[in-house]
Amino acid sequence: MSNKILLALFLIFSIQVNSQNKLTNESILDLIDLGFEKEIIKAKINSSEVDFDTSIEKLKMLKSKGVDSEILALMINKSKVEIESGVFYKKNDKLLKIEPSVFSGTKTNALGAAFSYGIASTKIKSYINKKSSSNVIDSKNSTFIFQFDDKKKNDLGNNNWWFKTASSPNEFALTKLKQRKNRRELITGKVGGITFSNQMGVDSKNSIELLITDLGDGRYEVKPKNNLEPGEYCFFYQGTIPMGGYNNQSIFDFSVE
Repeated sequence: MSNKILLALFLIFSIQVNSQNKLTNESILDLIDLGFEKEIIKAKINSSEVDFDTSIEKLKMLKSKGVDSEILALMINKSKVEIESGVFYKKNDKLLKIEPSVFSGTKTNALGAAFSYGIASTKIKSYINKKSSSNVIDSKNSTFIFQFDDKKKNDLGNNNWWFKTASSPNEFALTKLKQRKNRRELITGKVGGITFSNQMGVDSKNSIELLITDLGDGRYEVKPKNNLEPGEYCFFYQGTIPMGGYNNQSIFDFSVE
C-alpha cells in the first residue's frame, strides 16, 4: 500500500476519532481541497453520520466546485436514510423538525346562527392553547422540507399518518393563524345554515401560494411564493382522511419573525 493511501487513511481515522460533528457539504469540499481521492471520500461518507443539504441549488454549487457525480449521488442516498418523514425547516444550514401540535378544541358561532334563525352558516374554529409556536422561522428564508414515506406502509398508526397516506405538499395548505390572548385559532370548516352540511378544511382564499420543488424519493422543497409577514402560521393537511377513526386534529405550526 502506498504511503499516500496510508496517510489518507490515517487522516480520515483521526478526523473520525477527534470530531463528533456530522459530515456536511462543507466537509466534502474540505476533503476535496485536501486532495483526497473519490473512493476515500465515498468511504468516509459511508462510515459517518451526515447532515447534507441536497437541494437543487446546493447540488449545482457542489457540481460547479468539482464534486464528482458519484459522490453527489452517495450524498443524496445517505441523506435519504438520515431524514425521517415529516415537515422540517432550514435554520443556519440545518434541518429542524416541526413536531405537530394538537388542537385543544373546537367551537362554532352558535350565537350568530341563532340570530339568523339557523339560516346563516357558522364557522368552525379550532384552537391551540398557546400564544406562539416554539418553531421560529426567518421571514427572509422560509424554506421547508417535506419528507414523505415513499414505501406507503399499511400500518398507519396515530403518529404522523399524514405521511403514510399523503404523497405531495399539494395536499397541505399553508395558512395564517389568528392570535388571541392565550391561544391561536384556525377556521377549519363551516356548517351550512339550512342544510346543516359540514364543509371541512381551510378556505382556498386563506391559503398562501407555495413554490414546490420535487427533490426525488418522496422529498420536496417548499417555499412561500412571497416572504411571509411576522405572525403565526401552520401547514394543515387537507387530503383524504383514512378510514378507521382517524381525524385531522393536528397542525405543523411555526412563528415568523
